[in-house]
Amino acid sequence: MQNYFSRDDYRALRGSRYLVFGAARSGVAAVELLRALGREARVRDEAPAEQFAEARRRFDELSVPAWFGPASPADLDGVDAIILSPGVPAAHALIQQARRRSIPVYSELELGFACSPAAIVAITGSNGKTTTTTLVAHFLRAAGAPTLEAGNIGHPLCAAVLTEEARKPGAVLSIEVSSFQLEAIDQFRPVAAIVLNITPDHLDRYGGSIDAYAAAKARITLNQTESDALIVNQDDARCLALLQETRAQPWTFSTFRPVERGAYLSEDMLMVGAGREHALCSINEVPLPGMHNVSNVLAAAAAACFLKLPIKAVRQAVLSVQPARHRLQFVAEVDGVAYYNDSKATNVDAVLKALQSFSEPIILLAGGRDKGSPFERYAGEVCRRVKKLIVFGEAAPLIRRAWGRAPTVEVPGMAEAVPEAARSAAPGDVVLLSPACASFDQYRNYEERGDDFIARVNALRKES
Repeated sequence: MQNYFSRDDYRALRGSRYLVFGAARSGVAAVELLRALGREARVRDEAPAEQFAEARRRFDELSVPAWFGPASPADLDGVDAIILSPGVPAAHALIQQARRRSIPVYSELELGFACSPAAIVAITGSNGKTTTTTLVAHFLRAAGAPTLEAGNIGHPLCAAVLTEEARKPGAVLSIEVSSFQLEAIDQFRPVAAIVLNITPDHLDRYGGSIDAYAAAKARITLNQTESDALIVNQDDARCLALLQETRAQPWTFSTFRPVERGAYLSEDMLMVGAGREHALCSINEVPLPGMHNVSNVLAAAAAACFLKLPIKAVRQAVLSVQPARHRLQFVAEVDGVAYYNDSKATNVDAVLKALQSFSEPIILLAGGRDKGSPFERYAGEVCRRVKKLIVFGEAAPLIRRAWGRAPTVEVPGMAEAVPEAARSAAPGDVVLLSPACASFDQYRNYEERGDDFIARVNALRKES
């Protein structure tokens, strides 16, 4: 392992003293990797120290100093490079000062890539990243390849590259990548990059500009070459435009029309191939609900085809796939009402796709911290599909104004939302948590929000 880490062909590894900006999961993983490399590290996070008790214990174990509260120019003294957590925008004053002082800034993703002994398949997009990342790893396992899911899915790449699985011969890491992570890449180069879709999201970070958001997504193919693949959604014009900007092999997937290389839906059959086509399965055999998940399966199948995985193994893997946690996850049926956890749906387009997955009457739980989403644009479709809307959190008034044509109740949080949904639901209804917002007003992340929903639904089941 140390022999691998002695490589100096990656600029992110050339420093000896690093500032890790951000103390959440990716920051902790970056510190652990830097210490494994024998590098010095220090940590800055602008949140209060009491939010990071577990992280602070780990920093102490590694003899890494950590400071909490507002960043200071003194944080840059003696620093060779900064490792940036995705939650810190590149426009932050300290990052701007670092650039003026010619201190390089790399994302945690870049550091993990520079140390990865495994090939990488990277998946980005506004929606479907977690499901497709899981699918790619599932297909790789079915074909007998060592693999891990990592990245924005909750297991940072810097942590994944330290595992034994990543060091096995022929290992391929399937990693979920966000636009935030791509902002500060340098030499990051996946053998296959998948761009699922580009719809309005995180516009608060990108000055309200979807073009700026799309440009961040496009960086996934920045360093790819002719031996790599860029796999894009042929049904999404912004994705398709990326093929004009890449040196990688163009691969596509579509639910509407045949493609030359990749995967597509033909009547009721999922087809995959490059030149010679193979029937993967029928649409009715896909265990995941909704046409958006058919699209995700096609994207992952295109990657499997590029990686030359056996079609028979991929076919069997499709039939056995399970929904990703917090993504249209069935929780329970209580008094004839089905409860689904879609906490990962942090933008409006994801909510619309979730609503389209059901024919039953829907009671929708939505709210949290707004990311500049265009709620009004989707109001008609949402209101047609929702029997009752229950809104909560910081964005509740905003969502109520946009979607209030549906019968709407505003509550403080999940503690009130789930009982209100139970009182409103009739047998045969669906109660769907699909928030359309970030979780940071009331939770540390979407997982914690989804777990809270699950716990409260299970409490209902015990009471019934």
